[in-house]
Amino acid sequence: MRRGGMGTLVRLTVTIGLLTALVFIIADPREVGTLIANIALLPLIGAILLSLADRFLMTYKWWLLLRSRELVVSLWIAFRAYLASSLYGLVLPVTVGADAVRILALRHLGMMEVTASIVIERGLGVIAMGAVGLVSCLLLAGTVGEIEVGRVTFILVAAIATMTILFIASLYLADYWATEGQPTKSPKHPRLAKIVEAYGRYRHQPGLLSGFFLLSVAESLLCALIAYIAAIGLGLSVPLHILIATVPLALASARLPISLGGFGVQEGAFVFLAGLVGVSSTNALSIMLVSDIAMLIALLPSVFDNSMVTLKRQAENSV
Repeated sequence: MRRGGMGTLVRLTVTIGLLTALVFIIADPREVGTLIANIALLPLIGAILLSLADRFLMTYKWWLLLRSRELVVSLWIAFRAYLASSLYGLVLPVTVGADAVRILALRHLGMMEVTASIVIERGLGVIAMGAVGLVSCLLLAGTVGEIEVGRVTFILVAAIATMTILFIASLYLADYWATEGQPTKSPKHPRLAKIVEAYGRYRHQPGLLSGFFLLSVAESLLCALIAYIAAIGLGLSVPLHILIATVPLALASARLPISLGGFGVQEGAFVFLAGLVGVSSTNALSIMLVSDIAMLIALLPSVFDNSMVTLKRQAENSV
């Protein structure tokens, strides 16, 4: 078996194990089934539409980065590429594999420029996730009352400040290398040199990067809103601020590459965090499962997008 296939098998095993433990051991499986089976249709549709809007917002941010480099691509094509990468990101061996789908989809624009835009997207996305995580931790600490708010705040602020400084420094270094070091004239690693040059150019667009950061924050908060709509559909009364305090942190844990698409990990993290503020394991798991279902349905159109389907195997081979 290929290394990528073995990695996928391991992640699948972890995913099934975690979800099985959550459904049959930690929560009440019959009650979870009853809640989801009786979900109201309109909130479910709303959660699906918001999940689609979440992917569109992700696309729009990325599209702004592409357009700023004068890469001519329609928002529709970028959206299709993002949906495909999101879908295949659930099964590809590593996160880079999902990004490879987007690079392959827009390779006619210049693979180095597209790659640089994705590096920017990932870097700013991590910083935005940290900022939202700070808000979530403060809300959670204020609600639970047993967490030392001062220590949590200090650690998160220090982490966010460090990431921001490193990100800005990387832009300056890349721009300096492109203008002074003239890396493209070096015979070694010409592709890397072109990516660094394209990456460094974003230093001259602080307005674009600031706007991207704010949209990323809104995107993280949108996930909490999706969970809130899911809770309404299940007939559960969970305040929105509780979900803002827990959902972003749970989704951040899903970045750990130990399960398929983060499934199992994010549900377990949410059940634990929601339990700190009085939400039962059964209710918390039901909310997250409905959010998962809404997201998967939103990604379903990519299965029938023939021109994007063939990119999966190419992305696997490029990892």
